[in-house]
Amino acid sequence: MSQTVIEEARSLKKLIMLAAVVAVGMFLVGFDSDLFLFGGTFILKIIHVNPILLGITATGFSAGIAIFSVIGGFIFDKISARNGIIISLGIISVFSALTGFVTNEYELVVYRFLVGFGVGMIQPEISAFLGDMRPKERATLIASAGVMFNLGLAIAPLVFANYSSLKTFDIPFVIAGITGLILIVLTILIVPATYKIQEKPKKGILGNMNRSLILASLSYFFFGIAFFAYESYFTPYMISSGIKESTAAVIFSLFGFAGIAFAYPGAIVGDRFMNRKYVTQIGAASILIATVVMFGIILTPFIAIIAVVLFGGGYAVYGNIQAFSQESVEDQWVGTAVGFLFLIFNIGAMIGGPLMGSLIPSHGYVVAGVFALIIPMVASLLLMSLAPKVRKRSDIAQASVSAGR
Repeated sequence: MSQTVIEEARSLKKLIMLAAVVAVGMFLVGFDSDLFLFGGTFILKIIHVNPILLGITATGFSAGIAIFSVIGGFIFDKISARNGIIISLGIISVFSALTGFVTNEYELVVYRFLVGFGVGMIQPEISAFLGDMRPKERATLIASAGVMFNLGLAIAPLVFANYSSLKTFDIPFVIAGITGLILIVLTILIVPATYKIQEKPKKGILGNMNRSLILASLSYFFFGIAFFAYESYFTPYMISSGIKESTAAVIFSLFGFAGIAFAYPGAIVGDRFMNRKYVTQIGAASILIATVVMFGIILTPFIAIIAVVLFGGGYAVYGNIQAFSQESVEDQWVGTAVGFLFLIFNIGAMIGGPLMGSLIPSHGYVVAGVFALIIPMVASLLLMSLAPKVRKRSDIAQASVSAGR
């Protein structure tokens, strides 16, 4: 039998090595994303473009992710997981680096769309790769990607603030490009070419489009609206409320640190102690509370910190939704299921930025926040509560063993 990822993952040492190399790909995703979303307002000022167009640029980025999410999941299921990750990293690296040298809004939209192309492919590839290596620790392994993603989110505003100037912003994006190239080399050296030997699925993908997967995806859709509205406009909201730019950078970075702090505890609870549906609902509820704090109370640095920590921590716990979607389908379709989840999420993300941006000029940040963040999170929590519970893959395997005895 040829060397496979699944065979190597039986060794704890190799499992950790494989998970680390693959998960760090999400660091690049988070780092690049927040370089753009935190720095977008400043970038548009430097290239002399109206900052209100930030939402439109974010939509182009999300469109690239949405279009290629299912493709990335399908590549994982049907072609080569390693090659898919390498191709995705290459696309992200090149066009993230080029973002640092844009001179007009047209270049910015094109480059961000192409970065989104790579991100759309790599997200389901990494999630499925990690989640299927050891089903008993599915959410915990996926949380490794969440930790790396949130680390990227946390570091990016600080890097942008320290390595950009009033006239240039190239160095932060060059750092992202170099990081991606290093990850490509590590992936080639460490990750086996074959993921696992697949059995033929009992049903086609349409047969796996069950109520659990669809309702979870719709919950993710509304979360996507809220998340990209937050990412695109929370920084200017803080600044408009009188918070200094340097303080806003630190507060914005706390989202990532909160995600790091809560990713593994939330995943372990989902893997070992509580049904994933309920853990996911707890995460959604925390995000909803965060949005109410953001827009229902006068925004001061202290209130902003509370809101961002609740949002970041809730986001990490809500990440159980990826494991939930994988366990809603047969093993042979986990990549495509996660790709579908991210497709629906990013359709929501395409709406979030422009929705918030269109409401701000006429209604202000608070009203815009109610419609673009609070109401979508109410819908997200409600839809997740309607989703049927799914049995963990490890529970199914244990039941089969017991029946055989």
